[in-house]
Amino acid sequence: MRSGIGDFVRAGVCLLLAVILLGASWPLWQFAQQARQDDVDFSKVAIVENGHRTGQLKVCGDVYRKPNCVQRERVTLRDANYSIKRSRTKYTLELTRSGHRTLEVSYSEYRSHEERDSVYGRARAGEPVTLLWWRGSVRMIQAGKDVGDDRSVVRTSHYPGRLFTAPAALASALWGLGLGPLWAGMWLLLRGRRNPLTMAWQWLAPVLALATAGDIGALAALVEPRPRAVVLSFAVAAVGLLVPALLWLRRWTRTRLPRKCDVEPVEPVEVHAVDGAVCGTGPWKLAIRGPLYVGPDVIGTTPDPGAKVALKPLPGPLRVTTVRPPYRSDPRAVRRYSIQPYLDEEARARRAANTHWYNSRSQQTQPTHPLVAVCEVLDGPGRGSEVLIGAPEQDMPEVLGAIAAHARRRS
Repeated sequence: MRSGIGDFVRAGVCLLLAVILLGASWPLWQFAQQARQDDVDFSKVAIVENGHRTGQLKVCGDVYRKPNCVQRERVTLRDANYSIKRSRTKYTLELTRSGHRTLEVSYSEYRSHEERDSVYGRARAGEPVTLLWWRGSVRMIQAGKDVGDDRSVVRTSHYPGRLFTAPAALASALWGLGLGPLWAGMWLLLRGRRNPLTMAWQWLAPVLALATAGDIGALAALVEPRPRAVVLSFAVAAVGLLVPALLWLRRWTRTRLPRKCDVEPVEPVEVHAVDGAVCGTGPWKLAIRGPLYVGPDVIGTTPDPGAKVALKPLPGPLRVTTVRPPYRSDPRAVRRYSIQPYLDEEARARRAANTHWYNSRSQQTQPTHPLVAVCEVLDGPGRGSEVLIGAPEQDMPEVLGAIAAHARRRS
């Protein structure tokens, strides 16, 4: 027996959500990669134009406009220092910008501070110093005359990473949020209607694992703004969370499904209503949605709330094979999560005096745990087929007793 079309509806919603989230993450990731390339590949942007080396910088002006150009700024040297570390010399230039603003720039260079044609030597000698800005960071320092080629240049290795971080972090989060619904939709389509577990942890746990992996990838983008770091962090986190989750789900499924409930039959002393249902194939596919009535020698359904007329017994005798919790693949009628508790005749009479019967069923009551009795048809129509009877756990003993009494009377 299988559930209705709810799994297909949920799968369609999950797949649509996955397409939207993954579709939004792809342009964000491309934008992040391009932003990083613009940030770190300054040499290509600076001296390559239309795919050909020009030997000239694309300086902002009449031809080139921001942000696809290098901004030139003339500064004045205030002080210059250096420190020697291993084989490199670290230089520090204290500069004065327009508006009397100060700027300190540090860079490392293999050239000695004693060389007069270096940037440091030219700056100390009083030659003009020019900063070349690319997307908010200093990428090149020039020292020397503006005319001719008599000038020295040093490239900085500064990489702020801010152009890559935000789009990459958002793209990683959308990966996790998109792959989760994709997994859920595929699982619901392929296994949902046949899965016996009441709660479908097989799709919920992977969704949470992939969403967490997306957050870890976003954190990696903030800590280490590189595409490789983001992809590796997401992949390692996804595998590290998915594999234990799936292994745990497999073990939990194998230990959960064989569980059975030990319920001793109790023969009812009078006919009364139980909020249960009967589901089967053929003549056992009862169309009546009313409660299930059990008695000393009868079990059946009726559309009459008082069970005064039209009591319809079950078509044939049954044999109970097992009593278990409801499965997800069971029909909804026998696997309800909240079932109205059993009320005796006096309680029903008092409730009927205060309100209508249909309103009393809609009132919120204390939730109970339903049980399902798996039965086999012994004789009559549908012989050998399986029939499911669902009822609250406090009423299941009387349901089993009524099934046994009904089978003895029909045999």
